[in-house]
Amino acid sequence: MSTRVLAADSPAADSVAADSSAALLTLGISLYSIAILVCLGVAINAARFRRRRLAITMAWVVGVLTIAGVIIAILSSVHGG
Repeated sequence: MSTRVLAADSPAADSVAADSSAALLTLGISLYSIAILVCLGVAINAARFRRRRLAITMAWVVGVLTIAGVIIAILSSVHGG
């Protein structure tokens, strides 16, 4: 059994950090899309049952989440991170 410790500046440590970062990014994007879809579903259901205030609120939430996602995508591509 090997008990080798990875140095912080080794290529293997960079690979582990990149894999962890990609996994967290995937999880974040999944949760973000789930939030949008749930709010959209609630908005459609509320509109169907004539609950106008809830439908409008959920539509606003979907819009805000969508715009926030576009802004974050632009900033991350410009910032390089």
